[in-house]
Amino acid sequence: MKRHIILRARQIFFRLILCRFVTTRLDRRAQLELGPRGEMEAKRFFLKLGYWIIEESFEDKVGEIDLIVSDGDRVIFVEVKTRSSDFAGDPSEAVDLEKQRHISQTARLFAIKNNLQDCGMRFDVISIVWPDVEEPPSITHFQNAFEATGAFQMF
Repeated sequence: MKRHIILRARQIFFRLILCRFVTTRLDRRAQLELGPRGEMEAKRFFLKLGYWIIEESFEDKVGEIDLIVSDGDRVIFVEVKTRSSDFAGDPSEAVDLEKQRHISQTARLFAIKNNLQDCGMRFDVISIVWPDVEEPPSITHFQNAFEATGAFQMF
């Protein structure tokens, strides 16, 4: 009888640990998916405004640009920052000078590869705060958020 009680207690204990482990892993997976969900929402945002999507997640040895879009007059390089809350500040604040430099260099390489040096260009930041996946996020679009920085200034 005692042995049966002990075995049953162990089963319950391990089930609780397993449930906690699975819940934690699902929370981490949802957190990892927040960035790609934000980029998809930013893409929808630009399409609703009538922009054309030129490229998504353009990567080069220097860096990465989340979205490259066009409004018909110029090419726009977009950095998307998504957070589940604005407790630590607006997500756009994460686009510091170093990040701006990497985006500028990557944009220069993209322009050279695609023969777009003579086109008008700008750098935008999309800030997305998405506390509840079931609700629509709060989106803020910062046009001309920064100018090209670093040794590769060209715009």
